[in-house]
Amino acid sequence: MKKIILLLSVFVLVFTSCSSDDDGGSQDPFVGTWKYYKYYEDGVELSVEDCDELTTIVVSSNETYTTTIYEDYGSGCELDYVSSGTWDNLGAGLYSTTDEDGGAYVQEIGFEGNTMYFEETDGGVVYKDVFIRQ
Repeated sequence: MKKIILLLSVFVLVFTSCSSDDDGGSQDPFVGTWKYYKYYEDGVELSVEDCDELTTIVVSSNETYTTTIYEDYGSGCELDYVSSGTWDNLGAGLYSTTDEDGGAYVQEIGFEGNTMYFEETDGGVVYKDVFIRQ
């Protein structure tokens, strides 16, 4: 559950809105459908639970996103949380997001091949969530 709460908080950090500066029509690497793929604590890969693998982020070129998170409450995977909002690429790997409740955040996102990742430090522990493009 801590992983999911962290994931939610990071996604809230990852998605904000402003008007974007168009760079001549090339698509932002953030745009696409992303599936939760890997999870690290202090550089050590931990097992991703079956329900976590159902977690997705759909990022649209119209600067909107939807995050869908699943959790196992003992009877199999159930939809736990859906969040939508807007996003903006601030440059230098920084993205701002605004969720549907008006929470605005900035998060650094990295891209390698067909994956995206972001890290957060909490209590001295570095958490890294990795998503793979679908």
